Amino acid sequence: MKRSRWKLDAFFTPRSIAVIGASPNSGAGAISINNMHRIGYTGKIYPVNPKYNEVLGHTCFPSLHDLPEVPDCAAVLLGSSSLLPMLEQAQAFGVKGVWGFASGFAETGAEGKIIQARIHDFCRETGLMFCGPNCVGYANIADRVCMYSAPLPQEFKKGGIGVIAQSGAVLLALGNSIRKAGFSYLISSGNEAALGLADYMEYLIDDSRTDVIALFIETIRDPEGFASACTRAFACGKPVIALKVGRSELACRVAATHTGALAGSDAILDALFRKVHVLRVNTLDELLETSVLFSGLKGFRVTSPRVGMTAVSGGEMGMLADICSASGLIFPPLSAKGKESLRHVLPPYSPLANPLDAWGSGDLREAYPASLDILAAEEDVETLIVSQDIPGNMAPDQVEQFSDVARAAVAVRARCSKPVVVVSNISGGIAPAIQKILDEGNVPVVQGTGTGIPAIRRWMDWTAASMARLGGSGEGEALPRLEPLPESLRQELKTCEGILPYALAVRLLRHFGMPVDHERLVATLAQAKEAARHIGYPVALKTISAAIPHKTETGLVKLNLHNDAELEAAWKILEENLAAHHPDTAIEGLLVQAMARADKGSSDITETIVGAHRDPHFGVAVMVGLGGIFVELLHDVSLELAPLTPDQARRMLSGLQASQLLYGFRGRPEADTEALEDVLVRLSALCEALGEKLVSIDLNPVMVLPKGEGVRIVDIVIQTAPTPAHA
Repeated sequence: MKRSRWKLDAFFTPRSIAVIGASPNSGAGAISINNMHRIGYTGKIYPVNPKYNEVLGHTCFPSLHDLPEVPDCAAVLLGSSSLLPMLEQAQAFGVKGVWGFASGFAETGAEGKIIQARIHDFCRETGLMFCGPNCVGYANIADRVCMYSAPLPQEFKKGGIGVIAQSGAVLLALGNSIRKAGFSYLISSGNEAALGLADYMEYLIDDSRTDVIALFIETIRDPEGFASACTRAFACGKPVIALKVGRSELACRVAATHTGALAGSDAILDALFRKVHVLRVNTLDELLETSVLFSGLKGFRVTSPRVGMTAVSGGEMGMLADICSASGLIFPPLSAKGKESLRHVLPPYSPLANPLDAWGSGDLREAYPASLDILAAEEDVETLIVSQDIPGNMAPDQVEQFSDVARAAVAVRARCSKPVVVVSNISGGIAPAIQKILDEGNVPVVQGTGTGIPAIRRWMDWTAASMARLGGSGEGEALPRLEPLPESLRQELKTCEGILPYALAVRLLRHFGMPVDHERLVATLAQAKEAARHIGYPVALKTISAAIPHKTETGLVKLNLHNDAELEAAWKILEENLAAHHPDTAIEGLLVQAMARADKGSSDITETIVGAHRDPHFGVAVMVGLGGIFVELLHDVSLELAPLTPDQARRMLSGLQASQLLYGFRGRPEADTEALEDVLVRLSALCEALGEKLVSIDLNPVMVLPKGEGVRIVDIVIQTAPTPAHA
């Protein structure tokens, strides 16, 4: 597992900071020093600027070399042209870490990239810790330290959420939110010329005050380091919640294969996130609410999404039911004992069900807390959700009334071992008095039903995966042990580039145990007739050439040939079409291939597409989808990163929107899903064996026969890269 080379304690907890470019007036220098005052920094502050003798109550020095001691860190608040010289000066003076505020580097074009590359090389060679450039720095709220160029929020409180954002504006939005979440660190990573996302994550993983790591990501510059940090965070019980922008048209397409068009970079990134247990969100509200929830439920674990919920509004219960259903929450019916207990608490006209309308006669001081206790005692309920709107603009008497609901939530949290979450169905802030009650009672509150309920489901899924890992189920499933490539195939592959010869592609699949035993490549009509008689009519006839990946477009495929005469006629047509459309193209031969289930018809065959694609950053993604319109129009595919276990392959199939077609639907027989799962696992092993040589594999279509009858791989296209120089 890759680990960060940097030890960031001195950077985030410096005993002294030089502020280079400090000014008593407005600007980043003044803001940075004022922030240090506001946050309560107790270390030494050394303004550096030859123009001034004193800045904001501190003696100002003409240069670094005039300081009375070597500071641990320096904030460089000068223009882009001064940054590298100042880094060199700081490192020579003995400064351990530097934050650079200036923009004008890789984000501006080629010249800026060159300067940034020099900064990267310098820091790597010297070991200077550098945050930036093009960022607002950091605020270590846990230790009251900051090098931060934007005014700190009006109010900030210590908490367990560590934020790393590649956008300074996003960091400001989160920190300044009226939500007033509890943060441990606010870190702006900017262009990441030296210290990067994974380095900061590693530090937060080891920080005992940080419970949750929240990320805003524009670019993952070190995929291996990022994946390693995420894996370690999960192993340490720290959730990673990420907003990764750029879903649209990041696709890395491969013209020769269908798989390459479907396996875009963002889809592969989603697969990476699943593999390393990163929770992906789409908006800043989701990032904030999910982080608040995870931090508030630290230490709780559940195994399923079975919930009990109370509300005080029948109308809102209907809305909640819709959203909870879409999130997959399960509401176990009340037990007979639970109903009997509620009859003694609620009025006789109150419906007794889960979700529970606990308003009753409006008694929120006795009946409501008792109802919560009864619901929490239900054995099938793992999580208790209290739906109560607590916006910030309520009248004082309503604040007091709904404070009773908050006190009831706190009381049931103290009396039972189950997690309790309050959901305020409207966003835009929470009544401070009620927030205080919930904070002191360690009951988290999420705001906005459409944001809060999915956040609860993310937490449930993450904790279930965490418990499965601790229990040793699922996560540790062994990968199949398959033979490596024989030397003969390895040597043959070294000479290949682009689309592999069909015969070689078939040998690769056969070596890894994939079923390609229903066809024969021939050179003459006589051989074709002999092959068809051996395979058994009806057959298909196809022209095979690495230069013609899409054969049907120029009439180089004939299907359902029932005898020698039809085969001979098809042979002649294929020769004519080849001469007309590809007169100078070399071919490997013609393929005689059995028609799938010709004796029983095709209504009980499920057409699928299987493939693999190597992403230059995240590795090999294996993909499966239902064929026909499902993949062409709906892009109904499942995708996971190799290597695959059988259990992962099984989840890929069940994750398809149209998966019912595989498991039997409206009288259709169940397909041989085990055989298809086996193909996915074996294809994954082939991809691992090919390594950097692989570009993509396209098995399209793969016909899945009824249960017990296997699969039929109809077409194969494998595209390879030039052999690496070190191979």
